[in-house]
Amino acid sequence: MVISIVLFMALLVAIAAFCITSRPARHSSAANQWRSGDGQNSATSSPVCPGCVRRQIDGVYVDPKVANLPPVAVMIDNHPDARPQSGIDKANLVYEAEVEGYYTRFMAVFASDDSIPKIGPVRSARPYFVAWAKELGAVYAHCGGSPEALVDIEKIGLTDLNEFYNGQFFWRDKAESAPHNVYISSDNFNKFFIKNNISAGDLPARQYKDDTPIKNASSSLPIAINYRVPEFRSVWVYDPTDNDYIRYADNQPVLTADKNLITAKNVIIQTVPAAAIDDKLRLDMQFIGQGPATICLDGQCQSGQWSKPTADAITTFSYANGNTVKFNAGPTWIEVMRP
Repeated sequence: MVISIVLFMALLVAIAAFCITSRPARHSSAANQWRSGDGQNSATSSPVCPGCVRRQIDGVYVDPKVANLPPVAVMIDNHPDARPQSGIDKANLVYEAEVEGYYTRFMAVFASDDSIPKIGPVRSARPYFVAWAKELGAVYAHCGGSPEALVDIEKIGLTDLNEFYNGQFFWRDKAESAPHNVYISSDNFNKFFIKNNISAGDLPARQYKDDTPIKNASSSLPIAINYRVPEFRSVWVYDPTDNDYIRYADNQPVLTADKNLITAKNVIIQTVPAAAIDDKLRLDMQFIGQGPATICLDGQCQSGQWSKPTADAITTFSYANGNTVKFNAGPTWIEVMRP
């Protein structure tokens, strides 16, 4: 199996030493401190944040005025020359999937009122990312794309923020090498919203819950994300202190350009068949249908499945017993991998 959950003894020793010493900063905001409440989904107010409701994108309790902001799905480069990335630690939801050449790429979704001065590097569109952005009703920010992806964007009516035709909302960092130097910011999201009269999101409803870490969660095994090329492999390591997962690569925590950790409250491994379809090795990914998934939260991983019966349907996740997954409030990473 490409997907595996393994125990790396050397890694655990390093993690233990790391956890008892000073660590890089975590992203935080006024909203993120209100992750717990009464355990209810929807608009029920949190006792620790009176009058707040769950934000649709990630279940965090926030002021109702910012609970349904327009989501922006940004294609972010993961080429080794593009690292470290900027702003991805502040995303509410992230998809990672392969593109041609066994490289991976991120689609980071932002729907908060956080000020994020630099997000990127921004890269090009692929059809399966376009479909996932459509599910979320997101504005899709990218820099060009494969021919099929560009056709799909127009065909399905996705709100398009392509740097090729909207250059005023992007910039190129002259200190970095092209094509790994295109960036955008949350301020420029807002300028695009104003220009296009976009005021609210239309996110699909997800179910959220309060954190319920398992007993002895400190012994939770690392989650190995074993893409085919070693440079794109990573490990999510459970942190019982905050009941979340920290992203590691090469036995080190992955840091952003601002030296922040990348963390997730929920890690989903979605297994999707894919095959190369042209001489550039672009992928045809079978994201419609259903297949196996591994759902990791609260310090444990459970088997389950994903389902997307039609192109217009929303991808849902359930456990092996058929129960719908209730996510912890906070960032979710969906790792899309081949069998």
